[in-house]
Amino acid sequence: MTFLLEPERKTPVVNEVDVLICGGGFAGVAAAVAAARNGASVMLIERYGFLGGLATAALVITTPPLNNGINREIARRLKDWDSYAPTPDSDAADDSDDVDGLAGLLPFDPETVKFEFVRMLQESGVEILFHSYIAGVVMDGRRIDAVLIENKAGRSAIKAKMIVDSTGDADIATHSGAPVQEVERPISMMFNMADVDTDRALEHLHSWNALKGVIRKAIADGDLTFDLGVDPDFGAPGIYAANLVHKGQIGVWGGMMYSNRILDPMERTRAETVTRDHAFRLAVYLRKTIPGFENARLEQMSTEVGIRATRNIEGEYTPSKQEVVRGDFTDTVVRPYLGKNLALPFRSLLAKEVDNLLVAGRCISAADEIMGRLRLIPVCSATGEAAGVAAAMAADQDVAARDVDSGALKETLERQGVVF
Repeated sequence: MTFLLEPERKTPVVNEVDVLICGGGFAGVAAAVAAARNGASVMLIERYGFLGGLATAALVITTPPLNNGINREIARRLKDWDSYAPTPDSDAADDSDDVDGLAGLLPFDPETVKFEFVRMLQESGVEILFHSYIAGVVMDGRRIDAVLIENKAGRSAIKAKMIVDSTGDADIATHSGAPVQEVERPISMMFNMADVDTDRALEHLHSWNALKGVIRKAIADGDLTFDLGVDPDFGAPGIYAANLVHKGQIGVWGGMMYSNRILDPMERTRAETVTRDHAFRLAVYLRKTIPGFENARLEQMSTEVGIRATRNIEGEYTPSKQEVVRGDFTDTVVRPYLGKNLALPFRSLLAKEVDNLLVAGRCISAADEIMGRLRLIPVCSATGEAAGVAAAMAADQDVAARDVDSGALKETLERQGVVF
């Protein structure tokens, strides 16, 4: 590999805020709203022209119940538009770790999420900057002095007292030198089909879970050329489908692809093309062969391939699966579900070696064996809400993130509606 030396340049500082949120998925939106509602000046940076992260860009539009903390507000906003289903599909798969508990997943409309998330940020006074990529950071000892971004206007910098990394890939943590671990999980291309006679289809299949058996047989018989994984494997359901919010619309998991270098742009490009090609094959096969799909159409493929894991920070603490399921920490600040013990400590959100960085979403610190549950939408929102409040507190008190009192943080979250 050859290299070149770039000429020295002056990078304009386009904004200075108390809290900078990097990434506009469920975790980032929750963090931004929570920080702003606690008195901080907040800016959120997002690479797309819409919010929602993998939920809207990768059509991950089924979720466990949104029933605690800021998730309750999100659910209410979606219900006001009839865009969030109140009950799971009666034909759903078994509730097992292997398939991320598909029986308990509720569908929502991604377009409503895009709309309501912008409203939530605007109502809270959060500045939004779309179409901007994280390019790096400028460090001042153990603190991030500025985050460097690239967009159509060129290169610029944003200064902030506190930063929340909600990129999903721990991009800010990696750029800042905080220790991270790379993780490999199967990736999937999601797509929606419309005008499906779901009653006829389920009369034939008995349940959407049976779809993988139909596809296995089609591959074995030579009726379908398909090289991706069909059966469940650690948090990836393989081939699966679910009824969505609107009648006659289903979401389809298009199989699993294994990749050892998904952070490499060339490998990610290959993943996009391969999984999209297979998703199209699968949609065509369903339309041609499954009763109830005769008039169906491929309505939408996801904007990007669904990536389950890339990096996780090595936080101030890495709780085990048993600890998270038991949910008994002295510094518990994340309780995503009502009526369940599942919880996370404040230390899981704290990156080592960087004083003004908090992490939210699927790149938090926890044992790999429990991350299949912790990367789900309600947990991402809950970690974002906790990180956002903590960031606002740290900025106000002019202390390092780790010096925020977890008891006071928990009390603030309780006042905001989180039930512990």
